[in-house]
Amino acid sequence: MESYLKKNFHFWNRKYFAPNVEGFIFRLKPYLLDKYIKFKKKKFEILDFGCGEGSNVIFFEKNYKFIPYGVDISSDSIRKCKSKCKKYKNNFKVINPKPNINDNFFNKKFDLIISTQVLYYLNDIDLKNRLISLNKMLKPGGYVFFTMMGTNNEYYKYFCDKRKSNDGLYKVDLSSDKNYKKRQKQSIYYHYINFTKSEKDLKNKFRLFKPLKIGYYDGSLTSTFFSASRSGVHHYTFLGKKK
Repeated sequence: MESYLKKNFHFWNRKYFAPNVEGFIFRLKPYLLDKYIKFKKKKFEILDFGCGEGSNVIFFEKNYKFIPYGVDISSDSIRKCKSKCKKYKNNFKVINPKPNINDNFFNKKFDLIISTQVLYYLNDIDLKNRLISLNKMLKPGGYVFFTMMGTNNEYYKYFCDKRKSNDGLYKVDLSSDKNYKKRQKQSIYYHYINFTKSEKDLKNKFRLFKPLKIGYYDGSLTSTFFSASRSGVHHYTFLGKKK
């Protein structure tokens, strides 16, 4: 495993409490998915890459009867997924942090793959390889919903050294964030992020897929999927389709 992956793995392979569904997930189906997807199938299968404790994908199962699948590098998170969603406990598994273009986590294909607040922890090469593997896991005409951290984010503004490495990563050090250190007791407080500078940059990163809608979410009450933002927790959103 590469050095940066080891650091990011160490940073995230820990116990953390995240029981709530992300706010933008509540709006994802009525705002975007219903506009582009015709939900005629009895079984609509969704994979959450980097599912954490499973809150987002289990939300789709409880509210829309999607068949949930989830993968994560954290064994503790996957244990929580299995306990929270016992009906589909075999649909959650721990994966290797290192992407491989031949990865096929469940030996099946999905109608929709989501990955929120995860893909930007991969460098350019690993991100490309992961996207190739996820594309292979999509059914013909399948959809993806991804998020990437923008440079308007406070991590970039206040905790990043602004020196981009050759592999597309920036070092983010949270050791000076007193509030974060109160919430999270860790042995290290730095990790690496692949920031996205613009919508053009976002499209280029996800050029493997046909873009359907690009937007953002942030911490403000005016967050939408339809325009740009300059908030401290800014993330781009990408809804795309298999070409």
